[in-house]
Amino acid sequence: MRWTLTPDEFTHVWASETGMDRRPYPVNITPAATVRTESEYAALGLRSRYARNTDPDLTAALMLCARADATTITVAGERSGDPERILAFAAVVHNHAGILVARTDTVSVSVCHARAVGERLVTVIGSAPAGVQGPLREPQDAVLGSAGLAPDGSPDEGTAAHFRRKLRSPVDARGFLTVTIAPDDPMSPPTRHRTWLDFTGDGRYLLTTAADLTLTPVSDLDFAEQLLRLAGIESASQPYL
Repeated sequence: MRWTLTPDEFTHVWASETGMDRRPYPVNITPAATVRTESEYAALGLRSRYARNTDPDLTAALMLCARADATTITVAGERSGDPERILAFAAVVHNHAGILVARTDTVSVSVCHARAVGERLVTVIGSAPAGVQGPLREPQDAVLGSAGLAPDGSPDEGTAAHFRRKLRSPVDARGFLTVTIAPDDPMSPPTRHRTWLDFTGDGRYLLTTAADLTLTPVSDLDFAEQLLRLAGIESASQPYL
């Protein structure tokens, strides 16, 4: 199921149905309203058009997104030459997922099976071919902490230098992902972070930042599977053992 609302409508129903004034990140990056005066707001008729629990399915979707115990995925990115940002939020509880997607003049609310959330988010991000280069893995200090010189002062032509040059290459799109698994569970892992990079003339990669930097080419299917894996969701094609 899917609902498409204006920013004013979404802000109203979110507060009305969840009791929360603050919209989830990164949806809250976009303007909460388009009207500026009380008379303009009254003319929208939101209180009558969207009385509480008018649409029980929409209410359930919003309440799912507001649950404090939900596993959440946030997506925030941009495409070169496109002023509209890529902004999405997903919440997963058991087999159910709610997804919020913010655009310039709309906010969409949808629900799906938890196993479909990766595919849905990749669709929001946009399709891209997998990068043509193989995976790269190097110590973070070697890639980011060097001035591009080898220990003897000569130009560094090693793998770390190649990695560094790759990260500086032009991109068609880039963005950041965060995945927080069951925050109320003290045994849950720390929040996970990834960066996607669509390099111009090459393809899409996922960047993992830790003691080592890892740059992995991913197809749309790979990307969706990675999102499920990061969120601890068993996929139909690759069930956990």
